Amino acid sequence: MLIGYSPVAGADIVQKAESWFANVTTMRADFTQIASDGSAAVGKIVMRRPSRLKITYDGVHALNLITTPVWLHVDQPVERRVTSYPISETPLSLILADPVSLRPAGYETIVTERSGGIMQIAINKERGEGAGRLTLEFTASPFQLRRWIVEDVAGIQTSVTLQNQVFGVTIENMEFRLPNYFSD
Repeated sequence: MLIGYSPVAGADIVQKAESWFANVTTMRADFTQIASDGSAAVGKIVMRRPSRLKITYDGVHALNLITTPVWLHVDQPVERRVTSYPISETPLSLILADPVSLRPAGYETIVTERSGGIMQIAINKERGEGAGRLTLEFTASPFQLRRWIVEDVAGIQTSVTLQNQVFGVTIENMEFRLPNYFSD
């Protein structure tokens, strides 16, 4: 249910979300991911701002997404393969930047307040590098990220809901180390 929107309130929510990211140094969380086709996955997220994120998928076809300031590495342990993409071409670049800007040039930002104390910030780009939509959902109390939804230019959506978030924990560099499958 949509409660409403005003440009002033929307700007305040965006600023509050940018401040939230600025104040997060580290985070660990569990997640549940749901894709447009209904498939689901679970796993763990480790974040050390700025620029470092590791998403580990549990299950038979385990997968790790590991970011650096420049790259998003997709580690497929079963296949012993790592594929790398420029982070700037992914929506993750928006939340891993320092500082985070949820009103970047060339994008449209739309804020929606929903019932139940949920605020959504949708960052949309119609074409070009980084085209698609990233929607960030925050809870009002406490104000924190609870979910993000990525929609690509083909309309395929992936929703990631965070659970059991813990902030300010020690995270060593080793957690973001890429495997070297050729040295084995």
